[in-house]
Amino acid sequence: MKVSDILLKIRKVFLLSLIVAFVYGFLETLVVIFGFGTFYPVLKLFSYFPFLEVSLHSAGRISSIAYEPPFLAIYLITISGWMFSYILTHKSPFKFLPAFAVLFLTYFSGSRTGLVVVVIQLFVFCTFLYKDPRFKSYIVKSLFGFGLVFCFLLLLNGEKMVKSISEKADSLDFKKNLTKNVSNQSRFGMQYAAFHVFLENPIIGVGFGQQAYHIRTHYPSWATRNNYEFELLYKNKNERSFPPGYNIYTRLLAETGLAGIALFLMLLYFSLREARLLLKKAKGDEKILLIIILISLIGLYINWLQIDTFRMYGVWLNLAVLIRLRYKPLNLRDE
Repeated sequence: MKVSDILLKIRKVFLLSLIVAFVYGFLETLVVIFGFGTFYPVLKLFSYFPFLEVSLHSAGRISSIAYEPPFLAIYLITISGWMFSYILTHKSPFKFLPAFAVLFLTYFSGSRTGLVVVVIQLFVFCTFLYKDPRFKSYIVKSLFGFGLVFCFLLLLNGEKMVKSISEKADSLDFKKNLTKNVSNQSRFGMQYAAFHVFLENPIIGVGFGQQAYHIRTHYPSWATRNNYEFELLYKNKNERSFPPGYNIYTRLLAETGLAGIALFLMLLYFSLREARLLLKKAKGDEKILLIIILISLIGLYINWLQIDTFRMYGVWLNLAVLIRLRYKPLNLRDE
């Protein structure tokens, strides 16, 4: 594929999916966050979509078309760089809408990791905008547009909005919530246990896929105390599914030791390094693609701090595109 085809086709697919996700998420926000139950019958129409059954999250969060909020966050982290790039390539005022849709869904998803990672990705993107004299004014315009939307939401339901912001700020205080939030207890408890397995087997680990068999003897008491997840799932011998490790890096430390984690970190380091080196000489669509890849990989690599599976398809998609951009003969043929 030509570089221009890669950019346009992949981005278009992500945009079409985002349109569906945003319409669903916007209606869900009106119902769940702002209490406009009259929109629920409209939201229920999405049940006619294949493989989609409308259900509301009980904790006052939205999941849009995803199974639950954390998976919505992974989706948004995956597409954010692609959606931000419309600001660089289009002249229409509507070029800001995909970025706004990503930020809107991220905020109301209630995912702490999603909020932190997407903000980091946005900051990286803004550094690219600021370095280019053509786009400096976009930062000011974006802040102005965000202010207008924020004021509209305050007028719509100011009390709910203020409460939502306050809850977001409290949720990001991981230290404060460590003993109060079951999710934090489970995540940090599993990572703590995996690290102790690594200390016992530091060179080559306990074997790939073996983490679950070894961490069960290292669960810390501060994580299991008053935690229904451990009793119901992770310490339940009748539960057939393996307990999650919640962190790919601590999982690899436990399962493959220093040897495995070194190889994995080399892949991450060289992918980011290669994207930066190619970016220095790139122009046109190739430069846009490299900015997207750099933003996407940074976000997805950070997200691996809270998920222990390699099944984050955005990583492998971006690495495949990066390999394509390194292949100079094809690049010359495009020119």
